[in-house]
Amino acid sequence: MSRAMVGRPSVIDWLDTLATYGDHMTMTVTHAVPDGSLPQSAMQEEISKAYVHMVASAAGLTLLDWKTDYAGIDVTVKSLVDYQCVGGYQPQFDLQLKCTYQDNNSAAGDTFSWSVDGPTHRKVTHPNRSVPATFAVMVIPEEPGVWLSHNKEGVLARSHMYWLRGSDFPELPAGQKSKTLTLPKTNLMTASAMLMLMKEASERFAA
Repeated sequence: MSRAMVGRPSVIDWLDTLATYGDHMTMTVTHAVPDGSLPQSAMQEEISKAYVHMVASAAGLTLLDWKTDYAGIDVTVKSLVDYQCVGGYQPQFDLQLKCTYQDNNSAAGDTFSWSVDGPTHRKVTHPNRSVPATFAVMVIPEEPGVWLSHNKEGVLARSHMYWLRGSDFPELPAGQKSKTLTLPKTNLMTASAMLMLMKEASERFAA
């Protein structure tokens, strides 16, 4: 699972400090991550998987983990439901996950752009896939101390995960090494979105 940025921000040695990102977004830093902790890239990988796990749990779905990322899959989302159609018993779909920092440019507009390399593009879009694939990018603030906020109403995760079906990828021209994807910000990875993708997976072999 590749990450856009891997360096750890400077450690903030006080709590409840106001951190400002962009012109209008003000967030409270709740903790400092000590030097020697997990690298920022590993933290981003863990929180993106945790996000998927949380949403899948709320949708009544389970996750299958992969030990390697060579297949272009970070996690498989699986249902235990029988959708009463050919191939509709316990369907599943694969997820390729990315995670990046929120910045002023990517925060604006109705879409989010991400460049995928040729091998990833070919794996996610392969026409002979036995399981459909979905590509997802999680966008978070740079400072880990503002990723989560706890209050009397519960836990707020300051993150958005945008997704795009592999079948909706633009074509990769011959000889081109990468392709920029445009992910609509309306494509939020919610429990409803997961259930919709799962229903589509259940129907892919139906006549």
